[in-house]
Parts: sequence; structure tokens; C-alpha cells
Amino acid sequence: MSKNAILDHVFPIRSKAVLALQAAGSREDAAAFETLAQDAKGVAVAFGDAPAAKHWIALSTALEIVRFLVEWQEALLTAGIDADRFLRTARLRLSQLRETPDPDLFVARLIEVLSVIDGAFNMSMIGHLRQQIAGIPLPIGIFSDPPFERPDWAREQKQKPKDEKPDLTVAFVEFKINGTTAERVQTLRPRETHDLDIAVRVSRWPETASSLVLSPVSLEPRDSYDLPSFRFLRPSGEPPHFFQQHGRMILHAPQNLKARPFEFMYSAEFQPTSSERPVSIAGQRTLRLDGSEPSRQPITGYPGIDRKLVAIRDSLRLEPLIPESDLEDLLTVLVPLANLVGQAVQDNLFPKVISEAEFQRQVREWLRREATIGAGLEEQAHSTGGRTDLSFRGVRIELKSETAKRLLPDDCKHYASQPASYAVGTNRRVAVLSVLDCSPKKEVPFPIEDGLCVYPIDTGTTPVYIVCCLIQGNLAKPSSHSR
Repeated sequence: MSKNAILDHVFPIRSKAVLALQAAGSREDAAAFETLAQDAKGVAVAFGDAPAAKHWIALSTALEIVRFLVEWQEALLTAGIDADRFLRTARLRLSQLRETPDPDLFVARLIEVLSVIDGAFNMSMIGHLRQQIAGIPLPIGIFSDPPFERPDWAREQKQKPKDEKPDLTVAFVEFKINGTTAERVQTLRPRETHDLDIAVRVSRWPETASSLVLSPVSLEPRDSYDLPSFRFLRPSGEPPHFFQQHGRMILHAPQNLKARPFEFMYSAEFQPTSSERPVSIAGQRTLRLDGSEPSRQPITGYPGIDRKLVAIRDSLRLEPLIPESDLEDLLTVLVPLANLVGQAVQDNLFPKVISEAEFQRQVREWLRREATIGAGLEEQAHSTGGRTDLSFRGVRIELKSETAKRLLPDDCKHYASQPASYAVGTNRRVAVLSVLDCSPKKEVPFPIEDGLCVYPIDTGTTPVYIVCCLIQGNLAKPSSHSR
């Protein structure tokens, strides 16, 4: 059996892969890793039956996984629709890699390094993962071992299936709500009619089908929504076929601040039902609709603060490492604190300088008046070798009182590391920082909703999020500004 030296072809591709893995991330990475994965597959084919072929197939899979992780990161940063689909695909490719028969040291090490994506993985870990893959030694084969080829006279003629049909695919191209492309989570005012436009692409039309029906499927209570079904009749002309249609939808009930968005998935079915199957579905076909309505169902009584609370809730929901239960407990505490932020300015609740201990006493009384908090509020709970001011179901609340100088929201960030440390000590990703600025003032107070903000605190691995409530006190009388 002949042996062919192919080192000159193999070594440059290996070098490019290592350099790409070690390089700093960029927007072009996904395309680069896709090309490298294809090149690695080509090398595996060139090796034929040689043992090195298995290494290059595994490397190709690893490069594809990195490509999907890069696309996942880009989708998260640009608020792409269903960004987690890239992470799910990467995990699926890893499960296929685990099925490699008789894995040797190189393949086993690749699987071990990549297994981190099955756990609590976030995009800040992608760079380190790339470096680890680049550092795995790859035995580079010098000779190929082409598979045995039978002579022409001994080859069996392959019978091509008659009338083989291409795949039947319905691809969801776009949803538009009120003329605008639907977001990952679309805010929708309940009890109002909204436009819903859909665009789909059909690879070909089954011979016996008369129509294509797209219908919403959901686990939501049926009387809480009305979404349209779309019907497309058999088209004329050559495939592929492109369809667009307009419909109307309505959410019948508003949502609680802590409720998850409504979720609907559209199915595709050719009718009559005896038509050709199966039908492959491609594209984003899920609608996530948030029916929160602070204007009609006030949260704190301050519209600007209510909108800010909803925005904070939505941004923290995008963080995959924050459990829904922690977010719910956080919102329970934030609502009365946010109300205090508004009342403090409206009524000048803190008209003079007070100590941090007095501020803690007043906040404790304020929170315990809430029936949803009450006895659940702890004082001086232990965490990370220290004592937290207040705590509710493990959500730490750190309190500060500034008596000397005026504070703006950005100024409070230097206080945030302390509650971040308390959060880590109780295995949480969120905590609350409430700061009272009771220093004497001559300036006009800033808008109350600006006092609510989120600080992501870098821990070296994954961030911890501190929600800050800056309370303005010791305000100047409005009449003093006209002198």
C-alpha cells in the first residue's frame, strides 16, 4: 500500500489554527474558524486510513465548536434573537465528539478541555478556552495512507434512487411587530391590537399539498392571548417560494413585574395532512412577548422609576448565571427601595445629615412594612468573614450614608465591591447597594430614575451585578434656586 508524504500540506494549516486560537477576538473570527474547520476536514480526508486522520477530524470539530461560541458571544453583545442557539449547537457538537471510538490522548484531552461548556459557561471564558485548545500538542503525521481503491472492473455500480426529492424545508425569515423587526423579548402593551407580519421561505411545494398553515403553539393560558394563524395557498412558478402575510395579535392581560415573558412558537404544516412528511423547520420561529404595563399597573407609583425597574429586570434576565429565584428575591427588595428613592426627592424625607446607623434603622423599618418582606429581612448577617447591613433570602443589602459631598450615580461605584464580596460569599450573582446622599446641597436634584443603576463587578472570572439605589436627601428649597 503506497504512502504519500503530506507534511508540507498539513503543517501550515495546523499553524494557522494555533495562531487563530491564540489571537485576540474579533468580528471576523467566526468566518475564520469556519474556514479552518473545513481545511482540517480536508486534511483528515487526505490522511485516508492513517491514524492521524482521527486527530484532524477531532480538531475540525473543536474549531467548529469555537466558531459557534464566537457567534454566541457576538449574538449576546448585539442582542441577537435566541443567542443561546449557538451555545446549544456547540454542546451538541461536543456530544458528537465524545462518541469518537477508541479516543487517544489528543482526542481525550480535547474533550476534557471542551467539557467546560456543559457547565456554568459564560462568554468571558471563551478566550481562556481558546488558549487551552491551542496548547494541546497535536502529533502531526508525515505520511498519508490512502484508502484501498478497487479497479474499475471490480467496482459495483451504485444504484441511484429514482426520483429522489430534495429536502422539504420551511424557513422562518422574519417576524415584524408594528412594522419593526421583533426583538429577542418584545415589549407589547396589553389589551391593545398590534400588527404581526411574517415572512417565510419554502424550499419546494409538495405535489399533493394545497396550502401551508403556520399556527402558534404555546403553554400560556388560551384566554390570555390571541395570535393569528397564517395560510398560504399553492404558489405558481419555480421553487424556492417566498411568502409574506399580515395579521393582528393582542395580549389580554398585563404581566406582573416578576413574571416571565409570554412565549409562542409557530408550527408549519402542509394541508391536507396526508401531504409529504417530514417537514424541516429552520430559522427563528419563537416570539417572546413582555406584557408588563407600568402605566396601568404602577409598581412604585413613579412612572420613570417603574420603567427603569422593568429595564433592569430585562437586562438581568439576559444573564444566564442569575437564577430566576434570585432575580425574584432581588425585585422584591428593589420595589420598596425604588419607591423610597422617589419619595425622598418628592417629600425631602431626609432633610438633614444622618449617620449610617440611623439610615440603616430607617431602611430596615421601611422594608419590614412590606408584607412580602416582613420577618424575612435579616440584620447583620454573616458573609465572607464580615457582617452585611441587611439581607433578604440571601440577597445582601449594603447601606451607605454620605454626609460631606454630593454624589452622582457614577460616584457610587466605588462602594460596589463590598456588596459584591458579600454576594459571592453567599453564592449569589446579585446584591443591592443603597446610598443616601444627605450632604448639604445647592444644586437641583437629578431625575429620580437616574438613581437606579446596575454595576457589573469584575471578579476575574464571571461578573457579579450590584443594583444601586442612590437616595437624594438634604435638598435645597426650590425657592433658593431663584435667588
